[in-house]
Amino acid sequence: MADSLNNSRSASGHLFNNNPVIRKLAKVQETDAQNCCTYAGIRAKLVYFMVMVVLGAVASLFVRTRSIHWSGSVLYSAEGITMTSTEVLFIGAIAIVFILSLILSLLIKATIPVTGALYCLSTGYLVSWAAYTFGKEYASLILLALLITAVVVTILGYLYFSGKVQVTKKLRTVLIALVFTVLGISLLSLIMYLIPFTRSFVSSLMDNAVLSIAGSVVMVVIACLFLLVDFDTIRGAVEDELPKKYEWWAAYGLAFSVIWLFFKILELLGKLKGNNKN
Repeated sequence: MADSLNNSRSASGHLFNNNPVIRKLAKVQETDAQNCCTYAGIRAKLVYFMVMVVLGAVASLFVRTRSIHWSGSVLYSAEGITMTSTEVLFIGAIAIVFILSLILSLLIKATIPVTGALYCLSTGYLVSWAAYTFGKEYASLILLALLITAVVVTILGYLYFSGKVQVTKKLRTVLIALVFTVLGISLLSLIMYLIPFTRSFVSSLMDNAVLSIAGSVVMVVIACLFLLVDFDTIRGAVEDELPKKYEWWAAYGLAFSVIWLFFKILELLGKLKGNNKN
C-alpha cells in the first residue's frame, strides 16, 4: 500500500511542476512512520520563512534610515531617486546573497534551513529597498500585492484542503496547455522580432497595453495552478509519512511558490497602474 501511494505521489508531483524543490520532493521514496512530516510542522516552517521575508524588509528600512550617516559619492540622481556608491555596493552584495542562497538551496537540500532563510531575507530586503527607492506609488503597489497574495494563498489553501478543489488530470492538462501556449507565443515572438519584416508588428503587439495585461493575468493564473499542484504534492508527502526532515523542503517549496505568485501579482498591478495613467 505504501509503495502504491509513493508511486502515485511521485507521478502526481513530477508530472508537471515548475517548482524545483517540490518537484524533487515528489520523487522521495523514504518513509518514517515514527517521525514523519505533518501539516503543523510544514506550516510552522513556512511561517519561519515568511518571517524571514518580513525581517529582510525591516532590515532594509533600518539600513536606509542609517544610510544618511554613511559616506559615498552620488552615482545617480534623477526623478527624485538618488543612489550613492555605498548604497549600490550594499545592494549588489544583497543581490549576490539572493542568487547564491537560491542556487545553494536548490543544489544542496540539507542547507535549506539556512540558505532558504537567506533567500527569503534577501528577497524581503530587495523588495523593501525598491519600494523605498522608487517612491510611494510603488510602495503602495507592493503592499497591495502582498495583501492580494495573502488572500489568494489563503483561499487556494482552503479550497484545496477542504476538498472543494482537486488537482485532477484535467486541471494538470489545462496547466500544461497554458504553460506551453505561453512558451510557444514567447518563442514565436522572439523569432518574428529577429526578422526585420515582422519586427514592427511584434513591437506593436508588445506595446499593446491590453495584450500585456492579459498576459500578466494568464501568468497569475498559472502561478495559482502551480500552487495547487504544490499543495497536492505536500499532501502526498504527509499521507505517505515522509521523514520529518522533508518538512523543510515542503515549507521552502511553498515559500518559493508564494514569492513567485507575489511577483506575478505585482507585475500585473504595475501594468494596470501604468495603463490607468495613460
